[in-house]
Amino acid sequence: MTHAQAGSATRTSLIVVLVVSALLATAVMLLPKGFSSNLSKIGQGSVVAVLTHDKNTVGSMQFMELLNKVRSDYAGKVDFLAVDIATSEGLTFARQQGVGPAILVLFGPDGERRGVLGDTIAEKDLRSTLDIILSP
Repeated sequence: MTHAQAGSATRTSLIVVLVVSALLATAVMLLPKGFSSNLSKIGQGSVVAVLTHDKNTVGSMQFMELLNKVRSDYAGKVDFLAVDIATSEGLTFARQQGVGPAILVLFGPDGERRGVLGDTIAEKDLRSTLDIILSP
């Protein structure tokens, strides 16, 4: 390998590292803000709502906006989680639950699955469903 070829290979490697770093940083910025992905909260005594999130679908982004509208009213009563189905953890969860992207899976305090809602649900219906799960 000549000196020019070695320099070109080093430059190419540096460019690849920079591009991969930029893509990872962009992916982190696109994750939903303020939503935990800690699935261990299921069955720990509170109602848990898990959104199967895919930043590449309009329905998923709209569902995230809907959850942002209601979640402050349910603070301390419902743990809102979001799992990115582009990750192995998110994909495993979606497969276990038999759902795709932009689906909200609801669990009672005991961890029992209480419902599944699609991204076309209206705000009043979401609130009504949460209120039913929260009622003793």
